[in-house]
Amino acid sequence: MWMLLWTGCQAEKLGVFVPRGGGDALQPWTIKRDLWRMTDPRIGGRAPGSSGSRRVAAYIADRFDANGLQPAFDGSYRRDLGRNVGEMICGVRQGSGEQAVVVVAMDPGIGILSAIPVAGLISLASTFDAPEAPMHSVYFCVLPAAGGLTGFATRGPVTYQRVLESFTIGTLTGDRLMQESGPTLGPVRTVLLHSGPLSKDMSEDIGQLDYDLVVGRLAEIYSRVSAVD
Repeated sequence: MWMLLWTGCQAEKLGVFVPRGGGDALQPWTIKRDLWRMTDPRIGGRAPGSSGSRRVAAYIADRFDANGLQPAFDGSYRRDLGRNVGEMICGVRQGSGEQAVVVVAMDPGIGILSAIPVAGLISLASTFDAPEAPMHSVYFCVLPAAGGLTGFATRGPVTYQRVLESFTIGTLTGDRLMQESGPTLGPVRTVLLHSGPLSKDMSEDIGQLDYDLVVGRLAEIYSRVSAVD
C-alpha cells in the first residue's frame, strides 16, 4: 500500500496523471467550473437543437473523456435524438462482468439550477476513474428532459436485460439525500436520488451556491452506486 502511494506521488511530481477515483475525486471548484461552462450566456443557451446545446454536448463529452469514461456509442459520446429532442451524451466505465449500472441526469435545456445535476454527474464519473475495473460497467448519461427517456429505451447504449440497477440524479443542494422511485428507462424503473425540493429563495447566482453541500450529496450518491453488487 505504501509503495503504491509513494509511486503515485513520484509520478505526479513528474507530471504524470495518476487516476485515484473514489469520493476524494469530488472537488467543489470542478463542479462550479462545469456549471459555469454549461450555462455561460455566451454559448447561446441549451435549448434542444440550438448551436448552444451542441456546444454544451461537446463540452460534456470532453469532460467524460477527461474523467476516464469510454464513448458509449461506437466511438462517440453523443447520439442525436432528433431536432426537437436534443442529444443523449453517454460514457461508460467498463466493468469486468456482463451486467451494467446506469446513472442519468436530465437536462431541461434551460436555467442554471436545473444544470446542477448534470454538473454533478460529470464529477461523479471521476469517482470511478480508478486503476481497477469495477465489477459492473457503469454508464453515465445526460438525457434531454423531453424525449430523453424514450430515446434511451430505443437507442440507448445498453440493453435493459443487462441493467442491474439504474439511478436518476435529482437535486443536490439540500442537507439530506433521499431515495425514492424514479422515472423509467424503458422497462427499467430508476432510483431517484435527490435532496428535496429547491428552496424558493435559492439564488441562481453561480457564485452564491454552496458547492461543499453539493459535494456531500455526490459523495453519498457515489457510495450508493458503488455499493451495487
